[in-house]
Amino acid sequence: MKLPTAGVCHLSTSWRLAWPDQVSLSADDGRLGIAGPRSRLALREPRSEILAALRRLSPPGEHEERLADAVLTAGGAESLARWFYCINQLNERGLIRRSLWVGEKPLATIAPQGEPLATDRKRHSNRPGAAYVLSRFTYLHRDGSEMVIESPLAHARIILHDPLAAAVVVALAAPATIEELGRYACEMPVDAVAALVDALAENCLVDQLSDEPSDNVASVLETWEFHDLLFHSRSRRGRYDAPFGGTYRLAHRPPPPAVKDATCGPGVPAASAIQLDRPDIERLMRDDPPLAYVQERRKSLRSYGETPMKLAQLGEFLFRVARVKDRYSADVPTPSGTVTFDLTSRPYPAGGGLYEMEFYLAIRRCEGLSPGLYHYEGVAHALTQVAASPRHVEALVDEAAASAGIEPKTVQTLVILAARFERLAWKYESIAYALALKHVGVLYQTMYLAATAMGLAPCALGCGDSDLFARASNLDYYSEASVGEFLLGSVATPASLPGR
Repeated sequence: MKLPTAGVCHLSTSWRLAWPDQVSLSADDGRLGIAGPRSRLALREPRSEILAALRRLSPPGEHEERLADAVLTAGGAESLARWFYCINQLNERGLIRRSLWVGEKPLATIAPQGEPLATDRKRHSNRPGAAYVLSRFTYLHRDGSEMVIESPLAHARIILHDPLAAAVVVALAAPATIEELGRYACEMPVDAVAALVDALAENCLVDQLSDEPSDNVASVLETWEFHDLLFHSRSRRGRYDAPFGGTYRLAHRPPPPAVKDATCGPGVPAASAIQLDRPDIERLMRDDPPLAYVQERRKSLRSYGETPMKLAQLGEFLFRVARVKDRYSADVPTPSGTVTFDLTSRPYPAGGGLYEMEFYLAIRRCEGLSPGLYHYEGVAHALTQVAASPRHVEALVDEAAASAGIEPKTVQTLVILAARFERLAWKYESIAYALALKHVGVLYQTMYLAATAMGLAPCALGCGDSDLFARASNLDYYSEASVGEFLLGSVATPASLPGR
């Protein structure tokens, strides 16, 4: 951002129009096609003066008044009306950028991020003396070398080129009129302040306060918290223009392995890995209760039997849910060239076959297994103890019990799902974390069905403490973080299952 200069108040305020990134023009059979990443506009036999004006929109673009004057001079009032219609259509489709200039310096740029819905187009009366305030969904952040103001309510972001513009935005944390805002940016012309606030209001970044309470509160938005709506809008298409999906954005570095290296905690030798019995999968497929029965019987159970679950049962549960069935490699094309990618097959589905989820077990009571924190090795079908302090393991179990609303001493086994985030982020852009949460849901259902079929007591939890898990496991919070928790134990009153 450029530092403000003195004496700017006497300079004129104007808007400049320019093409956004990734917008192209094509002429064919008397039509002009204007195409962006997600929308397009076709103009039939555009007049030469309009075509000439559109060609002046290559960045940094041209002042809006100069373009209108050129069209009017060359084609008259009818051409000017068609020009305004064309600009309006481009605006509606997010195919044009508008920048606010003071003199020959840019103040702010409206950068479209999709085609707005009819219900999202905001119109305000701009009443004299009206007060404005930032929407509670608006946030300011750095994007590269630019300062950007955005909101999940908006189909455009506004790039702030001058600290004076940022000063206006910060001042809008509390209700303020245009005149009051001018005091925070005294070197900015009042009409520039008004134009900036109008742009913020039209793009749902600020609210104009009204005498009518119903105008100040949108009841449907009361259901959304800031972080939920932001996450929703940024992990789905529609109002975000960042690269999306399987872009292999980290292909410039080696891909993470499909299977986490078998490592032990400090002071715990690798030989201490506990080999689990492998159940007869053919027998399970033959003798298990029917799927419809298991689905109907599935429910969360928060009370457990006096005799805890056995190690053999835990091993069968993990075999059904989390084992590595197959491991193979594939050559995948990426922006950095063809990369050999390590892949696995497991009992549950996962996006791209990446399987970023790791299983950890906080054991309080399990027959045949000492209390502690363990990591499940899906290839070897074994448990490796993590050198976690008993205090941290107890805290993990206690926190899970509080989440479930049960006595901590009754908990038998806590299954902790931890995502190796880099595994997803290496391929997927914008949706990596959302995909990890989808995998948590897939695994919850898989674990519920397996536990029900086995006659165990399952209970998925709504939340956990990722910092506590990081301390207990000595894992980096940003590399491998807990994203799901699931209680498992013996049932208080065993039920008779068909086929078992």
